[in-house]
Amino acid sequence: MMKNIEQLWKSRLDSYSGELRKYLRYMLNDHLLFVLVFGLGALLYYYSGWVKTLDNNFPAPLVMAVILGALLAWSPVYTFLMRADTVFLLPLEEKMNSYFQKAIRTSFFSQIYLLIAGMAFLMPMYTQVKGESAQSFFLCLLVLLGLKIWNLHIRWYVLKQQERESHRVDLVIRLLLNGALLYFLFSNSNLLFVAATAVIMIGYFLYFKKAAERLTLKWETLVDLEEKRMAAFYRFANLFTDVPHLKGTVKRRQWLDPLLGKLPFNQTSTYAFLFRRTFVRMSEYFGLYVRLTMIAALVIGFSDQVILQLIIALLFIYLTGFQLLPMIRRHEMKIWVSLYPVPTSEKRKALLQLLGGLLMKQAIIFGGVTVISQTLTQGGLVLIAGLLFAVVFTKLYAPSRLKKMEEL
Repeated sequence: MMKNIEQLWKSRLDSYSGELRKYLRYMLNDHLLFVLVFGLGALLYYYSGWVKTLDNNFPAPLVMAVILGALLAWSPVYTFLMRADTVFLLPLEEKMNSYFQKAIRTSFFSQIYLLIAGMAFLMPMYTQVKGESAQSFFLCLLVLLGLKIWNLHIRWYVLKQQERESHRVDLVIRLLLNGALLYFLFSNSNLLFVAATAVIMIGYFLYFKKAAERLTLKWETLVDLEEKRMAAFYRFANLFTDVPHLKGTVKRRQWLDPLLGKLPFNQTSTYAFLFRRTFVRMSEYFGLYVRLTMIAALVIGFSDQVILQLIIALLFIYLTGFQLLPMIRRHEMKIWVSLYPVPTSEKRKALLQLLGGLLMKQAIIFGGVTVISQTLTQGGLVLIAGLLFAVVFTKLYAPSRLKKMEEL
């Protein structure tokens, strides 16, 4: 029996790894990698310049405690369970301990890269303000790894609680305890505060471990969480390629109809009508556009460097356009689309027109935000650069990209 459980874990892990590799090939293509590396380089350049302006009054310990505490509190356990397991594995629950221990270990090694990246990103700010040596990075990293193990085990114990409210309360408590301990460490507070917080965390751990011993697994909850986690990954992967597993959510959003404009009632407007409604009603596309626009607008609004504003504007216009391109394949599995008496070239043309309009609207928003936060000259530069880039994207890059996607 134990051998079968070991084989089950191995097959689930191999299946998950294969699924990741399959979609990452499309997501991490040469074009996107180039843009991400370019954007990351620009971010690090301006971040290093900003760090040099900090003095001893900047609350670096508090900033690090909040960010790293949140990363620690986010500790999902990857169980790889499926809906059928609630029936077929339920009788084997008492023999599944090794399976779930491997799930916790896999979750740990899958999530520590975020802690390492976050710590490496924040450490220059910390050394600038506190004057610590680089050696403290490794000491702090060891503490973070220990806290990650603590968070994962408590998360697993709390998942045995039936009440969903207890899950939310636990998340808040772990966030506060993580943040408090890290703040005391980073601010070089009295060791009594560190010890007191550590004692509370140990007591919290022992309480839920003892409570979990008399509780059974909540299989439905575990499967629901696993399905939501994979659905989030598939939604992200769907921005780059077609994902058969994904079921998109559709909302009417009648209040946005005036923004779509009026189309002539003829055959050439068929795909234009279809893609405009698809964009507005499909949460994947509309939500993506809104999120990217808001994030870029906030970064541009709080920046006073015109070069950074231009980089952010062009980068997010590219990311938006690139991730809306898969819309060309959204309806290809529906038979009624094949019945349209419209040439295929009209399909590509309609999507390019929609993309051009959306990207130009983004450029106008970015330019307007720059005018409000900075000067008319800077806003004009961002606006003109954004409009030109939107035209180049839709006229030169997007047509060839769409043609390749249609041939797949």
